[in-house]
Amino acid sequence: MRLSSPRFRKHIPSPAQSSLCRRRFARFLLVAFAALFPAILAACGPVSSGHAKEWLGVDIIGIIVSADLVGKICLGITIIFSIVSWAIIIYKFVHIHMATRQTNRFLKECMSGSGNLEEAYRKASSYPDSPLAQILREGYLELEIEDWYNLGYNLSEEQRVEVAKSGIDRVLERTVSNEIVHLEGNLIFLAITANVCPFFGLFGTVWGIMGTFQGLGTSGAGALSTLAPGIATALTTTVGGLAAAIPASIAFNYFTGKVQNMISRMDSFSLELSNIMTKQLLKREVKS
Repeated sequence: MRLSSPRFRKHIPSPAQSSLCRRRFARFLLVAFAALFPAILAACGPVSSGHAKEWLGVDIIGIIVSADLVGKICLGITIIFSIVSWAIIIYKFVHIHMATRQTNRFLKECMSGSGNLEEAYRKASSYPDSPLAQILREGYLELEIEDWYNLGYNLSEEQRVEVAKSGIDRVLERTVSNEIVHLEGNLIFLAITANVCPFFGLFGTVWGIMGTFQGLGTSGAGALSTLAPGIATALTTTVGGLAAAIPASIAFNYFTGKVQNMISRMDSFSLELSNIMTKQLLKREVKS
């Protein structure tokens, strides 16, 4: 059966379909976090300041309530960044874990098979989240379907092989680039969160301390007990910024390492696959 027939190809999931499923899952996580956060706040609402102080050692609820408008805005921004970043962290963990697991299974199944490209192509349909399976899929389709270099052109055997090899290499490079985009998707938001949220927290802190000293200058009271509550309230925004930035920074570096490892595997696999397909093209030319 020709691979170009619609009856055969409709059963093979495309990378676009897999990417659509991942985007829907990411939106689901974001909506779920946004819906659960108010419920968590409502559940924590009855907790008194005294209980919060017993648990945390700091009366965090009282400090947040007594914060000024700018401090509350800065805290709100860091909370939004934190919610989105945690949704991305969970999504990327599932995505990269699935990609790694399916890639290992795909390679193991291909190595235990007969080594036939068509057999590996059929097996690739069972691993839609594996970048290596998608590379083989697209490369094999180019090898089998794009046979224009054999028809209608006055080319020598060497020229036909060279043109076909160039087309396969371009398809492999394009597929690798697309898979890198999928793997690195949304990681930039984690980097932004890790870099921006501490500055939001610092801004709220500086603003709060400035207001505290301004009030001190107006009232003329110089006791430490007068300064302490305002400074403690101002420092809350810094805590909020760091609480959002630290998990995002850890996750970004962890996922970046995983993605770089997968990119190395894709590069090695695409080079090996290109060599195998070139040898198959040469065998076809010899037979013809």
